[in-house]
Amino acid sequence: MEPQRTSALKLYCYLLDRHWNGHGLIGPDPGIRFNYRIWRFLKSYLRFIPWNDNYYYLQAQAYWVLANWKLFSETKDERYRDVALASSDYMLTRQRTDGAWDYPNPEWKGRVATVEGVWASIGLLETYRQTGNQAVLDGVLRWYTYMIDTVGFERNGEEVAVNYFAKRKSARVPNNSITVLRFLAELADATQQEHYLEWGAGLKAFIRNVQTESGEIPYAVARLTATPAPLHFQCFQYNAYQCLSLMRYYKLTGDPEMLPVIEKVLAFLSGGLGRDGHALYACDNQVRAVTYHAAALAHTFIEAESLGIHGYKSLGSRASDYVLRLQRRNGGVIHSRGDYYLLSDRRSYPRYLAMMLYHLLQISSQLTDKSSSNDLHEIPGTDETAVMHEPPSPIDL
Repeated sequence: MEPQRTSALKLYCYLLDRHWNGHGLIGPDPGIRFNYRIWRFLKSYLRFIPWNDNYYYLQAQAYWVLANWKLFSETKDERYRDVALASSDYMLTRQRTDGAWDYPNPEWKGRVATVEGVWASIGLLETYRQTGNQAVLDGVLRWYTYMIDTVGFERNGEEVAVNYFAKRKSARVPNNSITVLRFLAELADATQQEHYLEWGAGLKAFIRNVQTESGEIPYAVARLTATPAPLHFQCFQYNAYQCLSLMRYYKLTGDPEMLPVIEKVLAFLSGGLGRDGHALYACDNQVRAVTYHAAALAHTFIEAESLGIHGYKSLGSRASDYVLRLQRRNGGVIHSRGDYYLLSDRRSYPRYLAMMLYHLLQISSQLTDKSSSNDLHEIPGTDETAVMHEPPSPIDL
C-alpha cells in the first residue's frame, strides 16, 4: 500500500472521530481578518479552552464527499457511500430556496460567497453521478441559476470574470473564475449538456490574459474602475488549486486551450518548494509553512503526470513526504509552522484536513496507476532546474 494511502486512511479515521457529526464536518477554521492574523494562534496555544468557533464550510463538505465517493469506488465499502449520501443530503437541507448558501463565518454574515456555492455543487454533482438522484441535480441547478442571475459576472471585452460575492462589487479574483470554469465542465459532463459551457470562452480569455510571464496567476485583478488589487497572496497554494481545476477541466472536456496555461503554472510552482518539501507561503514570504499548501502542490505535480506533462514527479514526492512527516499518530496534521517566524498553529481545521485527505487519495491513485502517462508533453530537466529554497526554522512550541 502506498504510504499516502495509509496516511489518508489514518486522516479519514481522525476526521470521522473528531469532526463528523453524522451530517457534515464541523470544527474551527483559521477564518479571516483578525482571527487569521492573530486570534487563531492564541486559540492554538490555549487549546484546553473550549472555544466556541465551530463552523460548517461547504468547501469542507465537498472535499469530504469527493473523498468518500472515491473510497467507495475503490473498496465498495458501503460505509463510505453512506457518509457521502448523508453529507450531500444535509448540504441540500441548508440550501436556501433561491439556490444560495449563507457564508458560515460571522465576520462575513449575510454574504453569499461564490466559492462556497460552487464547491458545494461540485460535491453534489459527484453524488448525482453516483446515484442519478434528480433531487441532488435540482439543488445544483438552483445554485447555477443563482450564480448566473444574482452573483453575476464582470465583462471586459472578451473577458468574463465571476464576482466574488453576490450583490457586491470587489476585485476580480481569478481563483473564483477558474473554479467556476471547472464547475461548468463538471455540470456539462454530469448532465451531458454542452450548453453549460457557454460562459467558458470568456472565462478562459480572462484567465489567459491575467497570467503573468512567470506563469503565476495573480491573486486578484482590479476592476475596471478600482484601485490596484494585490498580486501575491499565498501564491503557491492558490496557483496549485487553480492548476488542479484547470487540469480537471481539460480531462472533462478535452479542450486543449488551457494546456499552455497549465504548463506555465507548473513551471511557476516548481520554484515553490523548500528543500524539506514545504510549500513556500508566498513569493514574498518563504518562512511560513502551511501543511495543506504542500499537499496541494504534491497533488498538482503528481497529477501533471496523468496529462503526460513529465518532470514534476520528484517534486510531488518531496512535497508529499513532507506532509506525511507532519502527521501525528492519531491521524491529525498540524496546520502551520513558522508563522511570524516564531509561531505555529496546531489546531484541527476540518476544511483543510478534508482537502489533504482528498489530495493524498488522489496521489496514491496516480502513483499506483501505471497507465496514467499519455506522453502529451515532455518538459526535460524541470526537477533539476527547479529553484531550491531553504526550509523554515520555526520554534516548535
